[in-house]
Amino acid sequence: MRLLAEVGGSPEPLTLAELSRRLGLGKATVRRFLLSLEVLGYVERDHRGAYVATAALGRLSHGPRSVVAPAVAGALRELAAETGTAISLGVLQGREVLYLWREPPGSAAGVPLSQGARLPAHATAIGKVLLAQLPAESLAELYANSPPAAFTTRTIASLQLLLGALQEIRRQGWALSDGELEEGLTAAAVPVYARTGELRWALNASASGHRLAPAAFATDVVPPLLRAARRLEEQGL
Repeated sequence: MRLLAEVGGSPEPLTLAELSRRLGLGKATVRRFLLSLEVLGYVERDHRGAYVATAALGRLSHGPRSVVAPAVAGALRELAAETGTAISLGVLQGREVLYLWREPPGSAAGVPLSQGARLPAHATAIGKVLLAQLPAESLAELYANSPPAAFTTRTIASLQLLLGALQEIRRQGWALSDGELEEGLTAAAVPVYARTGELRWALNASASGHRLAPAAFATDVVPPLLRAARRLEEQGL
C-alpha cells in the first residue's frame, strides 16, 4: 500500500532506485511488488523505465465496480455476444487465477465467478495460459510442496504432465480445458500482452453443458479470442 501511495501520489515518474530509497526496502523486493502491480494493471513504465500510476489505480478510489476500463469491458461484451460464451479476464497470483472481469457471472466447481474470484490455475484454460509464461524453474517452485490437485479424471495432476502441456500451449499460443475443473465445462484462453511485450492478462471463453465441443472451441472460439487479444494490445487498453 505504501508503494501504491508513492507511485499514485507522485506528479513525476519514479525509478526503481527512488522507490527503494523512499520505502527503505531492497530493490529486489520493490521490483517484485512492482511486477505484480504491473500485471494487475495499476502501474506501468514510461520510456525511461520509470513507474507511473495507471487509470486503473485511480478507479480503485471510486469503489470496487471494476478494475477494467470501460472500453475493455465493452470489447469483451461484444466478444461474449460473438462467441456465445462467457468471457473472463484474469491474472496469475501464485497457483491461482484472479478474475478481474467476467460476463456473464456464473460459477465453476462451486465457486461464484465474478470480479475477485479465484480458481486453481492448472485446471483451467485461463490459468494454463498464464502458467505457460513462467520458466520451468518457477513452475517447479510453485508446485514443490504439493502436486497439482485433481478435480476430475481429466485434470492434469502431476508437474511433469503439466510442464508438457504448458510447452504445447506456448507453441500454439492458446490453451484448451475440457472438463479439467468441472465435468462438462469447456474453455479456451489466450494471452494478452502489454505494448512493452510483457504479459498483461489472459482472456478466456467458456461454456458448460457441452454446448460447444472442444473441437468447436478450437475452430469457432479461439480465432475470435486471438483477434480480440490483438485489438486490446494494439489499442493499449
